[in-house]
Amino acid sequence: MNFYRLITLIILISATSAYASQSNVELYERFDDFRVVAVINIEDINNSPVWNPGFDPLPLSVDGAIQSIRDFIKQPNMIGAIEEIEIRTIKNHPGHWHYLFKVATNDTSSSGYKMYAVLMNGKVIPAFIQPDAIK
Repeated sequence: MNFYRLITLIILISATSAYASQSNVELYERFDDFRVVAVINIEDINNSPVWNPGFDPLPLSVDGAIQSIRDFIKQPNMIGAIEEIEIRTIKNHPGHWHYLFKVATNDTSSSGYKMYAVLMNGKVIPAFIQPDAIK
């Protein structure tokens, strides 16, 4: 009987540590009239440099962030004009910021643009437009 308890305890500890090592942060942002969602791995946030506006230089320039998106897409002909760019904080992670991009696409099968969050280390996270609830 003690053997089964021990096995159950080992499985529980393993599952808990595996879950803890894969923590994600969900970013919910309002961008124009849309609610945008991006899921970011906590390690990516921790590996991104801290920025204190007004005291430190911006860790990643706008040009660097755009290049990161181009490298991420890997199909330069699928990216069109940058429609909008914003810099925002990551809630509950003081000093951590991200860019939010609205990028026009040349893909006729999509809605005409894509959303991306770019961390200050250049990590690109595709963001998704969350549909509004039916009223």
